[in-house]
Amino acid sequence: MKKQIISVITLLIVLIIAGYYFFNASDDHLSDLNARNFKIEEIEKVDKIFLADSKGHQVTLTKDGTVWRVNGEYTARSKRIENLLNTAQNLEVKQRVPKSKLETIIKTLITKNIKAEFYQNNELIKTYFVGNADGNTTGTYMLLIDEESGENYATPFTTHLLGFEGYLTPRYEPDPKTWRDLKLFYFPKNAIASVQLNFPENPSESFELKLDEIDYKLYQNGKVIPSNPIEIKKYLLNFKSISAERLVSDETKDSLFTNLENRKPWFTLSVTNLIGKTTTVKAYRKPMPPGSKNAIGMPLLFDPDRFYGVCFDNEIAILQHFVFDPLLVKKSDLE
Repeated sequence: MKKQIISVITLLIVLIIAGYYFFNASDDHLSDLNARNFKIEEIEKVDKIFLADSKGHQVTLTKDGTVWRVNGEYTARSKRIENLLNTAQNLEVKQRVPKSKLETIIKTLITKNIKAEFYQNNELIKTYFVGNADGNTTGTYMLLIDEESGENYATPFTTHLLGFEGYLTPRYEPDPKTWRDLKLFYFPKNAIASVQLNFPENPSESFELKLDEIDYKLYQNGKVIPSNPIEIKKYLLNFKSISAERLVSDETKDSLFTNLENRKPWFTLSVTNLIGKTTTVKAYRKPMPPGSKNAIGMPLLFDPDRFYGVCFDNEIAILQHFVFDPLLVKKSDLE
């Protein structure tokens, strides 16, 4: 009886080990771990990342000291960079692609993919294709490329991050616009020299704040007017960190510019820092589709949540009322 039990246990162990290698090793070389070695252990040494898709979109992310830049020009979103580096460091193979889907997945990975390249000191250290989600959208199809030969490995795998539910493809998005830091105003220590807010449709409530030695003074039409220092101080605290939601796509930007040029701005806000750099946002209300109504059935002419902003050196961004409303005070609120 004991011999039978030992035999059964031994058989189970063999089956478990065989099953592990069947589902986790490559088709051609069951002992070849290189084909499934997606991880980058020393991720802190990565200083350049190149992402490109089969539609022609591409972006180069480079490390400049402690700051990452987008195509060598714009500051990158720190959270997006952090997510990508965390993914590259902790990428795990969930299972190999089933043989029944192998041909289809390989074709998709080669023709519709995102190619990710990671560099250290200008040397390519890891490269692979990123595909779509698996059927459960909890894994992502990927295929490694040999850095030395440049040839694809024979076997794709389903990858995932332990503890993360969802697929990973969006983290490798190659559109430069999605990587740019969209901060418009960032004054955590209130290094503001002046604020000018103009309402073309209500000029009597337009104003300018200027730092005069240690105090801010309220101006309108170039003249100093009585103000409330406490309200001004509270107002300036709202400029700690203000960001756009996203940039308008290149496909619609030109036509939208033409449309906005024929309209009066809702407001224009300009903020100058202590070294003389001025950031300006020219805002326009975002029309709703004809026939739109609010929750009580009244006609809704403009989007209650978002509006357009011409900013970032003449680009168009989508801005949120929730974020900007605290900045849109009137002159009378500061008197």
